[in-house]
Amino acid sequence: MSETALNPASTFLHMAAPPDPELVADGFILSLFLLLGVLFAVAPLVACYLLSPRSRNPHIGAIYECGMVAFGQATSSRFGVFYYVYALIFIVFEVDVLYLFPIARIYRQGVGLAGFMEVVIFCVILFMAIIYAWKKGVWIWEREALSLR
Repeated sequence: MSETALNPASTFLHMAAPPDPELVADGFILSLFLLLGVLFAVAPLVACYLLSPRSRNPHIGAIYECGMVAFGQATSSRFGVFYYVYALIFIVFEVDVLYLFPIARIYRQGVGLAGFMEVVIFCVILFMAIIYAWKKGVWIWEREALSLR
């Protein structure tokens, strides 16, 4: 009998190919990027916890807007969400418009009529979202809600 028939584990040891050095290097780089990503996400949280003051100031919970101390009725009221609505709408449409840049880059390679129709449908849906927000009154700035009477 041969040695492999007596010891079946030795056949698997001889069959394993050495790892590809380029693949190992790519895996190392990927794991390094993942580690750095987690480190950049966790480091500010840990630094904030370690470096923040522990004393409790009575003005910590005070209402303020843009770094200005509140006065009058603003000390007991809340601010409207109009600023945040505009910010969210800006972010949504900004991200949608950013999709058009890669499309414009690839469009020069000749995407044909199907690619053109996809871009037109995307722009129509984006325009319909703007019309919907307009009809719902999102673009109307209500000064009465923001006044400090």
